[in-house]
Amino acid sequence: MFLTSRKGNIVLKVLSVIAFILLVLSIEIPRRAWNDQAERQELAHKRMLDMSDLEVVYMQETGHFSKNLKDVYDYAVKNDSLLVSAPDIEIEILTLDTTHIRISYSDHNHIEDLDVKNAVKKQLDMIEDKDRFIAFMKSIGCPTPEKVMNANVDEIDELLKGNIHKDFYRSLKEKYYLARENENEVLYDGGKDLIITLKNRNPKLKLRSNIVKLSSPSNIELVANYKGEKDVYWDFISREKISLNYEKNAELDRQHVNMAKYLLKDFEIDKQPYLCPSTLDPFKVDFNLIAKVGMNIEFFRGENTGALKDIEPQRLLDNEKIKNYFLNIAKLKSERTVADFVREYEMDGDSTYSKQAQKDSLFSKFFSEYLKDVAKKAPLADAVTNSISSLEKDQEKNFSEDERFELLFKSNIGDHVINEIAKEANAKAIENISYAYKTEIIKVDTVSVKISSPINDKSEFKGYTRNLLQKKFLFGIADDVNAGSVDNGSSSWKNE
Repeated sequence: MFLTSRKGNIVLKVLSVIAFILLVLSIEIPRRAWNDQAERQELAHKRMLDMSDLEVVYMQETGHFSKNLKDVYDYAVKNDSLLVSAPDIEIEILTLDTTHIRISYSDHNHIEDLDVKNAVKKQLDMIEDKDRFIAFMKSIGCPTPEKVMNANVDEIDELLKGNIHKDFYRSLKEKYYLARENENEVLYDGGKDLIITLKNRNPKLKLRSNIVKLSSPSNIELVANYKGEKDVYWDFISREKISLNYEKNAELDRQHVNMAKYLLKDFEIDKQPYLCPSTLDPFKVDFNLIAKVGMNIEFFRGENTGALKDIEPQRLLDNEKIKNYFLNIAKLKSERTVADFVREYEMDGDSTYSKQAQKDSLFSKFFSEYLKDVAKKAPLADAVTNSISSLEKDQEKNFSEDERFELLFKSNIGDHVINEIAKEANAKAIENISYAYKTEIIKVDTVSVKISSPINDKSEFKGYTRNLLQKKFLFGIADDVNAGSVDNGSSSWKNE
């Protein structure tokens, strides 16, 4: 009996261990798979952004776009003559007496940090620990710096009583203690003369910046601030005025660099940015087109003897959109005539027609006369241009005659005109009016490039392979979803 119980305990322990292992696997394997998937999607989106930028610059360099992203990438790798300007150094003077200057940069794609050197020693002295900071305070003339660094506000007032730089020394001491609590700040003793340029993220790019020179009669404290990847700036603080010399070299605004190194941040390690990391197929390329559309239309009575006489005429009343377009022309012309008529009377000091009821009466009169007389002797001709946008693959449908017609003949005639056209005399006046029109695509331009993932239901996932435990039926781990798409700036995609 005891032996049986003992065997049962062993079996239970083994089963417990197996169950625990399966529990861990059921949590850990999907978690890792999901993390891997998220990394691939992030990489895919980054690559799409990079290739979108590369495609646009490729067009600027060659004069045309390309659907073959590998050709675009290969061109960029070989192109060492991309013309660029020196990255900007941004300078802010924070105090009226120029004792506090802030310097930063905006080109975070290429610039890693400010490159700050002491003009004499070249290497900056870090003053993060207390002894070094006390030595720095002593170098700038602070009396009893050891006591100042350990004193409170009232004690500092007493220690530095009568010293004209009392507030400055106290502010440096406070800044030191704040910096010790802030991991994003680094303190340096810059000395009296500094030379400042920019550090490249990719030194092989050899992108050169202009030079800033700072000097002061008193040593300059440097505070390097690293709030985030795109929030880097340095403060330069001195007891006395800081002289600033920003040397701008005109030649640096015409630098020639390698196109791939300039546009692709991870160029040295990512050699195939045109491939989707899941399928290892090239990303898809779509162009967004914009077409300038032109329209000419003529309204006439009887025979059309105008410029469009070879086009088959149609009755105005048979097409509601064209009829409204014509009535809108009549409305605008009648309104202008009313405005001119009223203005002429008011200039003579007569306000007879200034009230709205009188203006409405005049509009009815001029509108009716216009409908009777228009296109009696010569056709009424009108022309307009507008634009249509479309994905390249849909241009045949979106640039069609129907699309152009809908774009060009949109007119709101308003209740006033509806009431006027309901009058029998006005309705008869347009019964015999016909029209002829033509629309044409004047010019088609590529205004935007869209890079998207090739993933779909039929995609084969070549970017990774599942091991036995990652089979879909075990833990339900789905294949990658589409990592999305990026457009280089246009917001006129018709299919989204």
